[in-house]
Amino acid sequence: MIKLELDDSRRLTGKGLLWDHPGAIIDAFVDGIDKTAVVECWHKHLLRLLAGVGWSNQSTTYRIFEDGVSLAFSAPFDALYAATEINEAAWDLACDELRGLTTNRGDLSASLATVIRDEINPKLLALINEAESRNAPWLTDDDEFSLGFGQSVQVWPVDQLPDIEQVNWAQYHKIPVAMITGTNGKSTSVRLTSEIIKQTGQQCGVTSTDFIRVGETIIDEGDYSGPGGARMLLRNPQVELALLEVARGGILRRGLPIPQIDAALITNIAEDHLGQYGINTIEGLTATKFVVAKALKKGGVLVLNADDDELVRYARQIKQTKCWFSIDELNHVLIQHSALGGSICFVRDDMMCYQDLSGCHEIIAVNDVPMTFNGAATHNVQNALGAITLAKNLGISNEHISAGLSQFRSNLADNPGRGNVFDFKDAKVIMDFAHNEHSMAAIASTTANMPANERWLMLSSAGDRSDAEIINMSKAALSMSPDHLVITELEEYLRGRELEEVPRLIALAAKDYGIDESAIHYVASPLAGAKLITERLGKEDLALMLVLSERDEVVALLEA
Repeated sequence: MIKLELDDSRRLTGKGLLWDHPGAIIDAFVDGIDKTAVVECWHKHLLRLLAGVGWSNQSTTYRIFEDGVSLAFSAPFDALYAATEINEAAWDLACDELRGLTTNRGDLSASLATVIRDEINPKLLALINEAESRNAPWLTDDDEFSLGFGQSVQVWPVDQLPDIEQVNWAQYHKIPVAMITGTNGKSTSVRLTSEIIKQTGQQCGVTSTDFIRVGETIIDEGDYSGPGGARMLLRNPQVELALLEVARGGILRRGLPIPQIDAALITNIAEDHLGQYGINTIEGLTATKFVVAKALKKGGVLVLNADDDELVRYARQIKQTKCWFSIDELNHVLIQHSALGGSICFVRDDMMCYQDLSGCHEIIAVNDVPMTFNGAATHNVQNALGAITLAKNLGISNEHISAGLSQFRSNLADNPGRGNVFDFKDAKVIMDFAHNEHSMAAIASTTANMPANERWLMLSSAGDRSDAEIINMSKAALSMSPDHLVITELEEYLRGRELEEVPRLIALAAKDYGIDESAIHYVASPLAGAKLITERLGKEDLALMLVLSERDEVVALLEA
């Protein structure tokens, strides 16, 4: 039986995985038929529709993946909603033909041409083209068009645009911008680098999965890791340097938020959120993260983690200037890169060092960076090295980098939800929002390296993970070797599963790991689990609480 199921249809507004053009894309699940034949049929109908609306000069592309296809074509920036309708119409026509149907869909070209006429904004398109020719920074969305970033920004409603002759193009300027992506450590790297920038006296603007912030002021809370957050930040006149957290979803959904940046950091690659937008493998995820390299301006630098095998593998095909960091000074990637005159960052004798053509510079001792827990948090040692390397390539001095690293702490103020430490009675509690195998292994390794009398672990999982993912995440967390395991239900995150189904999987993983049933406690919620642990913590005990819901309530309990 043939399966032709439309999964998603959307606009592409920036450089993305498939190519660098604005346009429209659909993702579809395909089975029971040759995927190449599906692409060819869609392409045939799309070309007819494009000719019918006068868009014959547009380009097409596609991607075939494990269980489907992605189909895209370029379109004028002022008619992208119409482009999605054209793409969907071509898909529907292709599905009819492939299923042997003779459905009469009427004069589609005429109706689509009307949709285009209702959407186009020639003045907007002219301003975009002029800005591109002058290398002037611009941003646009459904409501507003702007020129310039930061202090030089000027914003107009899209229905009240100026004539090109009225624009004083010389007054619009760029500001330094860096993008940060990866599977884990993005938000920490953004916050840590912003603390470094703060030492210079500049107003650093930040977008992240948690908030958008300018200086010390949080503009709004929420997930701002997509183009919308970038636009809001770059249009803020207070911003002098911008750090943009760029998540996989934003890259695939819309593309990169701006076309040119000064530097980019990729922290690491690990399996997470696979199966969305046609990205089903670690190789596809890696390619998606590396899209940030497309935004680097001439002379821009891509900062990479040499301890990550996926990054090392994929980077061989990247032409942009690279700068590598590693915990191990003898990492072969660093040795080879340095031999070719490239810049590197590493740990030598417990000192974080940055080496370039001017020599080797000692930045700060590992033990002087609070977030590393005296080196026990190896993932935060890596995050610090990445921040050093990124900051150096943004022109920040060693002194300011050292000052920022020494002042950034794993607390709720500096890095909420990432390895936050609480002194509770005579014990220590670490709270973290880790939600995938890679991040759980990192925080578990940290706690395993810390002294403790008895160790407590509180663990849960959302129901939309597979059985294997839940078991693997649980085993990663259990590598801290807890004496007591508290398994919590997440009733609001069952996502199709039955009550107690996820706790049973976690318990199964625990027993396979060697945890005795008598050491396992079952509770109805994270807050209930936190109460159980805090009531039983003894002197010099250590608790790791992986909190995925009721975070504010757990924090209030720990701070009481």
